[in-house]
Amino acid sequence: MNRKRIKIAAAGGVTGGHLYPNIAVLEEFQKRYDVEVLYFCVSGKIEERLLPQVHSEFERYSLEVKGLRRPIFHPENVVRFARLITNSNKVEQKLKEFSPDFVYVTGGYVSYPVAKAAKKLVIPVFIQEQNTLPGKANVTISNFAQKIYLAFEEAISRFPEKVRDKIEVTGNPIWVREGKVDLSHPSVIVIGGSGGSEFLNKVTLEIASELPDIHFILSTGGKQLEGTVPQNVEVKNYIENMYAYWRSVDLAITRGGATTISELIYFNVPAIVVPWEGSTESHQIVNAKIIEKEGLGVMLREGEYSKEKLISTIRKLIQKGRVFQERSNPSSKIVDSISKILNF
Repeated sequence: MNRKRIKIAAAGGVTGGHLYPNIAVLEEFQKRYDVEVLYFCVSGKIEERLLPQVHSEFERYSLEVKGLRRPIFHPENVVRFARLITNSNKVEQKLKEFSPDFVYVTGGYVSYPVAKAAKKLVIPVFIQEQNTLPGKANVTISNFAQKIYLAFEEAISRFPEKVRDKIEVTGNPIWVREGKVDLSHPSVIVIGGSGGSEFLNKVTLEIASELPDIHFILSTGGKQLEGTVPQNVEVKNYIENMYAYWRSVDLAITRGGATTISELIYFNVPAIVVPWEGSTESHQIVNAKIIEKEGLGVMLREGEYSKEKLISTIRKLIQKGRVFQERSNPSSKIVDSISKILNF
């Protein structure tokens, strides 16, 4: 049986938080259709490095572009804005040549020139927002997007009222790969995001010696540890295959980034979420409360920390146990929706 052939132009990168959900959706399209992909990358960023390794069949088009500095009248923005205009012309020409069925973007400053060019060429635009606090690019694009897919309902109020009828809350698409890690149990992973967390690093060393029966995996983000590392703490600078650890641990202690929260939910990982207090508009606190709402764990503010409280919470959550079962991937809902809208 011949599968329908479709062409997708996509953008979203600079960070894994924008890139990985995009890959998840594109892979779901590949399961159903013969897909040709044009991916707009930012020169030197993660998408330019990673896509050739995992999806060499994607055509890539790199742009020399940077986001605008804050405040908006910063002198560097004159050059950056001029470059954005130049790149918009290049993007428009490339989209004309490729002639996609639609454009799919996940935010970051590369998304805006791609979506804007698509609008000019009357190509349908779909956006996906991963955070409870949406990025400025996605909020702007939402005004002319055909559909807006949100990871969390908490983000709805951040979009203009006039576009809210185009919003669908799907959850965050998860880029899933195969694999597990053989660990001794119970095992607790502590991870403060890709850059690590000095606070979580310090806390782990404090509590681990008093929990000798628990195996800790501490992802430091390359930060220097201060003090003696107990024998039951396995130290890693960075973990590439987080999906394998999510499938294998009994409990996680994490920060409250949107990607982390989405992965904890998808993999059903019990968690103690310690939100980074310096996050923009305290959005990590909002994210952490989602874990409580899902019944997966608790939020612990840094100011509320005590060694006794954390040890007690760890014991309680481990005793409760976890469900080693993955939830349905939101990427399926998004592909269903786009396919229906465009009559694929």
